[in-house]
Amino acid sequence: MNKSLKKYVAGIFLLGLMAAPIAHASIFATEITTKNVEDISVEKDNLRQAKLTQEQKKAYYKQYVKIIEEVVAEHEGTNMWVAPFDEFTEEDWVEPEEFRQKAIARANLRFENFQLSNSSGPVALGAVTKTKETQIHAEGVTVGLYVTGSFKTEYNHTAKRQFFKTINSVTSRTSKGTWKQTGYTPRLIDGGRTFEISIGGELKLDGIYSTHRASLEFRCSPQGGVS
Repeated sequence: MNKSLKKYVAGIFLLGLMAAPIAHASIFATEITTKNVEDISVEKDNLRQAKLTQEQKKAYYKQYVKIIEEVVAEHEGTNMWVAPFDEFTEEDWVEPEEFRQKAIARANLRFENFQLSNSSGPVALGAVTKTKETQIHAEGVTVGLYVTGSFKTEYNHTAKRQFFKTINSVTSRTSKGTWKQTGYTPRLIDGGRTFEISIGGELKLDGIYSTHRASLEFRCSPQGGVS
């Protein structure tokens, strides 16, 4: 074998030795990364699928009842209680400490009033419906309460404008959970231009019932529109 051929063969051999470890290391790193991702995904899936046994749920429920009693005692004026055992959904069963945080947040919920943008207009002569929203805020929790009032207005020739006459109905719903309206109290003020309405109800959310009361104002424009 001449000298040129020997150099050529030796060069190919050295290149093979240099390339092999790099390729092997690259494949090995890819396999490890993929395996780690798969293990994490499987672990998350197992956590999602894990369900409490009936005995565990009963033990949790007892703790929930005690937690609510403690939170109510610590927050004067708060009225809330644990939903019946058979009303709990799978999503409601959480660690007791997480349940405590939800209960504390609920005890601190406060209404903040503002007008909903997509409200309805007049439906007939002298009759108007309007939807307004008030939101409950506390520690990252937001629940919208939508209140719809149906009113009758009448024209006053002396004042040359419309005024409220009566309320046909007041209904409400929430953006989360289950809301049961327990009643409302209307008060006509501002010479018949404004209806102040206090509305009460029960909110069921996260396995907790709580009572709330909101106050909203509906105003009658000179033309009979309600805002």
